[in-house]
Amino acid sequence: MIVLLIAALVGGIVTFAGLLTYGALIALISMPFGGSLAALLAGLLLAVLRSRAERRAEAESDAQRNAAA
Repeated sequence: MIVLLIAALVGGIVTFAGLLTYGALIALISMPFGGSLAALLAGLLLAVLRSRAERRAEAESDAQRNAAA
């Protein structure tokens, strides 16, 4: 959860900085959208990494069971 919070904050700040040339109001209004998009991407990345790690751990435990049998 901390990773998602940090991603949202960084995404909002980067969005603000990127859109500041279009005006401060546009940049402020766009901050939540950039933060939400960054949190979504971070969440998807975490889900993919976690599922890969679980599959790897499951394969290792299956290999150990097969070796013991």
